[in-house]
Amino acid sequence: MLLIAFVAGIMFGIVVMNQGLNKAKVGTLRVDISDLEDGPYLFLELEKGVSDISSKSYVFLKVDTQSCLSRK
Repeated sequence: MLLIAFVAGIMFGIVVMNQGLNKAKVGTLRVDISDLEDGPYLFLELEKGVSDISSKSYVFLKVDTQSCLSRK
């Protein structure tokens, strides 16, 4: 019984933390490494305005590593 309560508590904590972090996310950082000759390309896609972000000390970004540039 104690094990079931422990596992349920961990699952509840994971769900609550995931929802909280998704609300705090301000955008996506896309990392494109498809060009092997150059370094990685970084693209910042914001979901909130710059004025909302500039007043904060820390922000959360989702990192997307899908390479989408076509090779020549």
